[in-house]
Amino acid sequence: MKLISEFLQLNLLSFALILGIIIMLIENRRERPHGTDHVIAIVVMLTVIVINAGLRDLYMMSGFDSERNYRNDVVMTMFYLRNAIEHILFPMIAYVELLLIAPVRKKHIIFIPELVCIVSEIINLAKPGIIFSFNKHLDCVDGPLMMMPYFVGMIYLLLLMRYSVLFIKEKELSKGVTVIFIVFLTLAECYLEAAYIVKDLMDEIVALDVIIYYFYLVAIYQSEMKIKLHTSELELERSKRMLMISQIQPHFMYNSLTSITYLCDKDASQAKKALIDFSKFLRKNLEAMSRKNLVPIREEIEHTKVYLSLEKIRFGDDLDIIFDIKDIDFVIPVLTVQPLVENAVKHGINRSESGCGTVSISTVETEEYHKVVIKDDGGGFDVESLKDLDGSHIGISNVRKRLYDECGGMLIIKSAPEEGTECTILIPKENHDENSGN
Repeated sequence: MKLISEFLQLNLLSFALILGIIIMLIENRRERPHGTDHVIAIVVMLTVIVINAGLRDLYMMSGFDSERNYRNDVVMTMFYLRNAIEHILFPMIAYVELLLIAPVRKKHIIFIPELVCIVSEIINLAKPGIIFSFNKHLDCVDGPLMMMPYFVGMIYLLLLMRYSVLFIKEKELSKGVTVIFIVFLTLAECYLEAAYIVKDLMDEIVALDVIIYYFYLVAIYQSEMKIKLHTSELELERSKRMLMISQIQPHFMYNSLTSITYLCDKDASQAKKALIDFSKFLRKNLEAMSRKNLVPIREEIEHTKVYLSLEKIRFGDDLDIIFDIKDIDFVIPVLTVQPLVENAVKHGINRSESGCGTVSISTVETEEYHKVVIKDDGGGFDVESLKDLDGSHIGISNVRKRLYDECGGMLIIKSAPEEGTECTILIPKENHDENSGN
């Protein structure tokens, strides 16, 4: 029992850290962030090192005899293999960490120091003493190249430090700081062991380095996935908008063409103007399918005027239109004003008791927002019904979503039955400078 207790005391932290990395790898097995294969390779090598050290400790606690002559004994052979494996794997881990963290292009050249280390360890197995040897009582005796594995590891750590400076210069601050911390932690461990302040903690430090950087990889992956998801949502909304545009309201087209047909017999010049406006309206909707950026509010207002000129043919004096444009120095998602004005005409004016009314469109600048207000004095509705939209109020949810996603804007709707409706678009000024460059 005492033997098991001492064994666990020496190796429990190492196994716990390795187990923690394995759990994280299993948890993220579906996502597999970039660098996962390198982390798995490091975990395998680290596990070999820890088991290797654990077997040595177990033998030293249970079977070692200080009076025994181990010369030409299988135990001595195993100790030679154990030390060689450890001397090879620690620099190898540093090499794989370098591949994991830095964009190393000439991997075969960077591998040369580790290759020299491997060859030297093989030679040392055949002819002990170049790097290390054991006396008959298994005491390790340093050879002239004893520090070579440590120097190889230092080469990779210095390369990591070089790349960390490049990361910071390239404004990858979080990555640079993370790598610097990992290198500092490893170098501190090397110094403390050389000064005999701590002993046999290198595997724990390496495991901690891997955990730190793997957390960084997962955080970066999640951030990238969040951006991709947001981009996908925007693309989906644009696709919906394209579909909505491609299926321009049949009733509006029918009513417009009917009105134009009527004007052909009554007023040819007015019919010609209406046809020009109708073609402008269709062209604007078709152009909107390929527009990915925000557009000046002037464009939205002009498109809305074209739409209202066509509705004016049908409603005549029953539809009054008021424009009060005081702010034109901002941008807005394409096709956000016209759908709201169409709702005002279709669901406000057309469904009012009198069948007539006024639609007003105004823009104003406040301290925090660029504001667009679309107001009608028509039938109105219960705002709570917007929660269960069935498509009758075209574009409201679509406009609200695009305003928020594309420029951080808001759509506020106030309405009550028989009291009219007021739709307010708010475009934050804090986002305007960024979006105006689109």
